[in-house]
Amino acid sequence: MNDSELTEQLESFIEFVRRKLDGKSMAGLDVWAARFGELRQSGQYELCRQLAHAIRTTIDPKDHQDVGVVRYAEGWLYDRIGEKRNAIKAYTASLVAFRKAEIPLDSTIMCQIGSVHQDRGDWEKAGLTYQVAIACARDDHDRGLALNNLGNLAVQKDNLPTAEEHYRAARELLRDIDKRNFAAATHGLAIVLLGLEEPQQSQDMHAECVHLFQALGDYSGVASAVGGVANAQRSASHPREAIHNYEQVLRIDMNWALDPSIGVQTLTNLALAHQDLGEFETALQYLSDAIPGYNDLGDRRGETSALVNLVLLHQLRGDHAAAEQAAADARTAAERYGFPDELRRLPPGM
Repeated sequence: MNDSELTEQLESFIEFVRRKLDGKSMAGLDVWAARFGELRQSGQYELCRQLAHAIRTTIDPKDHQDVGVVRYAEGWLYDRIGEKRNAIKAYTASLVAFRKAEIPLDSTIMCQIGSVHQDRGDWEKAGLTYQVAIACARDDHDRGLALNNLGNLAVQKDNLPTAEEHYRAARELLRDIDKRNFAAATHGLAIVLLGLEEPQQSQDMHAECVHLFQALGDYSGVASAVGGVANAQRSASHPREAIHNYEQVLRIDMNWALDPSIGVQTLTNLALAHQDLGEFETALQYLSDAIPGYNDLGDRRGETSALVNLVLLHQLRGDHAAAEQAAADARTAAERYGFPDELRRLPPGM
């Protein structure tokens, strides 16, 4: 990208953000988030860094709102290219600038900062930041977004009852004012209910999510929700019904070229469902396709977990030599990538 193209893209971006700011709100940045996500997936990190540098330098330092907008955009961009420390610095500068401009975006920006802390694994700091976001929330919308984030954090901490509480509260606040984040809270709650061993409630909630995401035109959301229905069906010992829905997820993925992780995870789920039915050769085919997919994605935990699943499947097939080889591969992956907890699922003696 030459300088003129970079400038044109940057100016378009900043103008878009200014329009969407609307004096009070940062709604609408998801369009640009998707664009930067595509840049990252295609490996164009240098372009992202150029944009971040241009955002930093193309501001009027005397205009606090201008500074707030572009520093917020800079934080958003750094977050998406994985430069988390720079993201926090930019978001913090944005917060200071908006306060000087007397634009009350404290809760919105604190949620973004909390999300960065969460991505970095600093769960305590993330939780405290989300609580600050709730404390300075202007309205139910701000509170609902912060509660959604607290629900996500509780899931990561494996505190499912607390996650359920946060998601239910977020749903009540967002139901009539923000369909997209209401759908996100509903989806989070559906996943939590399955973890709490409530498969029928989870299935019903995921079915509601399918309609919500369809209305939003969010096909990644639709695929994820259909997959959630299938997970609940498999948990309720209905693997044949689950297979039907997993196959539907693959069709959606094929038609809309969704996030490749959706397809890879669905291959694993299909393998497990066919394994439940005793259809071991079909399960092996799906799992063998999934393992290199995890490797291509750079999902090291997923790859390690799939290798352990392969060990268990080979044992069910009665192929002990293949099981031993898969166990050796799983141990190597667990040690190399740092996921020794996955090895606890290996059979004794392996």
